[in-house]
Amino acid sequence: MASELMPLLLRVALFASAAIVLLLLVRRPLRRAFGAAAAYQAWMIVPFVAAAALIPERAAPQVLLVPALQSVQAMAAQAAPSTAPGGIDMLFALWATGTLTSLCWLIVAHQAYLRRAGPLTRHGQVYVSQADAGPASVGLLRPKIVVPRDFAERYTPREQALVIAHEQTHIARHDAIANLAAALFQCVFWFNPLAYAGVRAMRQDQELACDAAVMRRHPQQRRIYAEALLKSHAGPSSMGAGIHCHWQPTHPTKERIMHLQHTTPGIVRRIAGRCALALLAAGSFGTALGVHAGQAPIAGAYSVTLLVKAGAKTDAPFRIQADTLGKRDGDFALPRVVTEAGKPFSVSSEGWRADVTVRPADAANTVWLAARLFRDKELVGTPTLLARLGERATVKVGEGDKSFTLSMTVTPQR
Repeated sequence: MASELMPLLLRVALFASAAIVLLLLVRRPLRRAFGAAAAYQAWMIVPFVAAAALIPERAAPQVLLVPALQSVQAMAAQAAPSTAPGGIDMLFALWATGTLTSLCWLIVAHQAYLRRAGPLTRHGQVYVSQADAGPASVGLLRPKIVVPRDFAERYTPREQALVIAHEQTHIARHDAIANLAAALFQCVFWFNPLAYAGVRAMRQDQELACDAAVMRRHPQQRRIYAEALLKSHAGPSSMGAGIHCHWQPTHPTKERIMHLQHTTPGIVRRIAGRCALALLAAGSFGTALGVHAGQAPIAGAYSVTLLVKAGAKTDAPFRIQADTLGKRDGDFALPRVVTEAGKPFSVSSEGWRADVTVRPADAANTVWLAARLFRDKELVGTPTLLARLGERATVKVGEGDKSFTLSMTVTPQR
């Protein structure tokens, strides 16, 4: 499982990182051109691009049973240095440990916030904390607006109304669910610094979009809104944002106040922003699909003639899984696979399985043969052979009755 999950995880991390870098570059231009809501909505591109990395590369292969037609002599294995199976297992264990640790930290931080907020007393539309928790919208299924115990003294009535309107906007847009998804993404990709930068920028854009939505409904109260922000900045610091939507998060207060001076985009700019986001999302998703499909370089096709020996048996049957199987010219013709560069095929016999991928090498008339060897579904080796076209290359593992030998002769497919 680790040998299959880790490449997939790294591929998703790479694709998501590329999307995050793109959004970090375009979020400010998007905000200036189409408003804060467009910059916030653009972060949906990250899961779209990550989903493109999860799409299978090829359909199910054809299957054919072929008897071994010729014995092969034992030859020395030729393997380039590669990651050992134990190394992949260690990487998987390290990733799983980091992910579980991050999840535990998220849960503990959430519970700590609720404990520090203390008992909540309902007062109209809000719940008053016995501590300095809030203002914030708390909860996923039944969200509530939590305010600090000095809420009525710290803010004027009009400021209170704007703060509550801000939190109600978070609840109406289900921003806490987006925050949870971002937090889980950060837990899974805890090893990627861009995940932290992306989540932080997304939360900033979320607050700016919420501010813009409130100002669109209350355009004459920008000054009052700014004063409320300044009072929050001067008050006690937030007790950890977590997945909650805080009025006073760890975002630059200066940036939020400066953004209040921007003109609220009209309906034409908002429609143009949606069109721009649709094009950006479609382009990013299409590019990700193209890169994903192109990860296996298509440099023509190869014909691979196979000789297989499992243990001491010279006539053990073996199984080939490939997209295309070569035609046999006679009863004693060797089995042959026709494969595109970068597309794997499989050969199995007597509990052994070899997944082989052919790729062109830098030197003329040479190819790389990357193999993953399994014994009873357990990965036992990942040799890589550099072979000349038309010459036999052989990999062998084990000794005696527990050995497995695979010889391959690669030629260009005309």
